Amino acid sequence: MRISFTVGIYHQRGAGEDTWHALVPGKHAASISGGGEVRLRERMVERLRDVLGKTSPNAQELFQFVLGTELVRVPVDAKLDGGRLSGQLPLIVEPRWTTATTQRLIVYHPRWRDAWFICDDRAEIPALVNTYARTYWSALPEESLEELRSNGKDRLFQIAFMTEPHTLLDQLPSRKKDPRLGAAPPRADKVLKELGVDETARAAAGSLHLGVPRSPYRERLAYLLAGARPRSLAVVGPPGAGKTVLIHQWIADRLHESRISTCSGGSASRGRASAASPTSSAARSGAATSP
Repeated sequence: MRISFTVGIYHQRGAGEDTWHALVPGKHAASISGGGEVRLRERMVERLRDVLGKTSPNAQELFQFVLGTELVRVPVDAKLDGGRLSGQLPLIVEPRWTTATTQRLIVYHPRWRDAWFICDDRAEIPALVNTYARTYWSALPEESLEELRSNGKDRLFQIAFMTEPHTLLDQLPSRKKDPRLGAAPPRADKVLKELGVDETARAAAGSLHLGVPRSPYRERLAYLLAGARPRSLAVVGPPGAGKTVLIHQWIADRLHESRISTCSGGSASRGRASAASPTSSAARSGAATSP
């Protein structure tokens, strides 16, 4: 699936070449140098697509440019172990909503995104910048300190592109990676164990919370899932309405009827997978579920 990304780029203009730094998490740093804006743009998009193809889905949101982000240059004069850092320091100011009515600012150097501080107002930044420099860069050598300064020719802009990033499906076991599975048909039960919880086994072990039987939902569920014409269904309701307990009760009823104490006759799974019996299936999630 192709997804649209908009990534912030910090552009440093040098005497011989330009350098672009993507505003992405430090462990996924992407920087390029050279000449010609068109060529640099092509190379940066190619680099970012490669990085996103290896980045876990829960970290991909940190690549997106936050609306309202800006570049500011703040005077700095800090004595560090490796020398003195003075001049104009480029900083990225990124607004973040912490509540429905409260916004705070995350401030960091465009080349050191993992070195940041938080403030409530832009007017607070000049008073904090010297402490910020001493906290993160005190041990840097003097030649590295020079790279932190702004020459007044830097800028912040965005690039947008489409790509197919790493997804949860990519984390499932691949038959292509294991030659021993090349001739074997896919095992749905193995995939189910990766994505869900075997509720039938829990019911057989007596570890399910069954709650209080609720009519007529209990009877209706039994009719739809285990009647003459079993069918798939979705259990819908707000959090705490009793969807999980209803499914648990149905599983317990089936085990009681069949007089079994193990899940050998079938399984029911909860989470991102479906719950199944030998003849029917049901699933439950936060707001709505489907088999």
